[in-house]
Amino acid sequence: MIRTDITSLELPAASDWTQALRQVNLMLLSFLPLLLLFWRGGADAAASIIGISFLAIVIARRHWGLATHPMLAVLLGIWLLLNLLVSPLAVDPVASFSRSIAWLRFALLFAAVVTWLIRSRNDLKLIAGLWGVTVAFSIVDGLIQLLRGTSLTGNPMYGLTRITGPLDRPNIGMFVARLSFPLLAAMPLLIGVRARSTYVAAAMTAVGLTFILLTGERSAALLTVAGLITAAFGSIFVFPRYRLHGLLALLLAGGVGATVAATSERIWERMRELGSVLKHFSESHYAELFGIGIDIWHNYPIFGAGMKNFEASCWAIAAPKVSDGCPSHPHNAYIEWLAETGVTGLLGYVVFLLLLLLATWPLLRGDAVARLTGLLVAGCFIVLLFPLIATQSVFSNWPALVFWASLSLTMAIVRLTLKEQERV
Repeated sequence: MIRTDITSLELPAASDWTQALRQVNLMLLSFLPLLLLFWRGGADAAASIIGISFLAIVIARRHWGLATHPMLAVLLGIWLLLNLLVSPLAVDPVASFSRSIAWLRFALLFAAVVTWLIRSRNDLKLIAGLWGVTVAFSIVDGLIQLLRGTSLTGNPMYGLTRITGPLDRPNIGMFVARLSFPLLAAMPLLIGVRARSTYVAAAMTAVGLTFILLTGERSAALLTVAGLITAAFGSIFVFPRYRLHGLLALLLAGGVGATVAATSERIWERMRELGSVLKHFSESHYAELFGIGIDIWHNYPIFGAGMKNFEASCWAIAAPKVSDGCPSHPHNAYIEWLAETGVTGLLGYVVFLLLLLLATWPLLRGDAVARLTGLLVAGCFIVLLFPLIATQSVFSNWPALVFWASLSLTMAIVRLTLKEQERV
């Protein structure tokens, strides 16, 4: 029987130098979103330090048992696959190795956050507080940019239609969505499920949803709405006594969306464009990019073309089919795994995701806090893992760090919630 429990996935506590090191790394994790906004190199360094610190403690204390847990074993297996088979057989091995070797830091970041850094509600409160301040600043900066044309951080709107906030590119909506959902999932554990806390969560959600819709990022908007609908719709069945609250949440999401669309010609036009893309998807640029990814996979089915080899492979294989040049990735996470790492890489990644889902399932059999957390974590999974959506590259540094930071915090919340259930 494969172990799917996540509560046993914990680095034993200590009171020596390892505890001081944990506090330093906890602060690095707290400031990671801020670094992602203003200092990409610093964010990458912070994530690497967290991973290296975790690895150093595992080696020093000989906690090899962590590597036998299926969740971490699969991540380690993926990294070995990338470096022992995918990169050596890549179209350009040097380019592939430049990305595959460094991929280990994402696995170590995940392991560190889930098993080591977040041990208590106080740890989670620190992370939630500083991540929440960063998200709030991003929203305020973006709204000022919308009103004035330039953000407080000096960035103009992207193409006069897209909000960027502190960033110089239109990714702030996805940034806010992927960081906000874990914060929402942490709320039942931190503030409970009382009526007052529910109203606070609803107000914060409405503000966040409004901002994400106003950014003009269609993928971020679709995923956010889908995540909220999943959580709200699920609450109708998980909490029969609170069906009215679930229905009100659905109405709130619909009302916010309708209001934004009705009052913003810019957003209405983006919605019309989205409708046109969906209606004529087979003729769209996204269908072209997805098709190129599939073509590359057909040529390199087992181990893919190699990491960071999508663009070169595109020019070599599918250049006649490309209408606007070859991109660096296919704008879909699963097709990117398939094209660059083959069916073996995608299979390893899917197995990892299935283990996450199995580890989360027990939440829905717990008390009210656990069940509500489970529903909100389901919303996190929609935002992070939904396959039928156009996304940024899952291997490129910045978007990958946002993804792994969000997923790591989400699973740390799952582990902490289930751990507290065991004590009841």
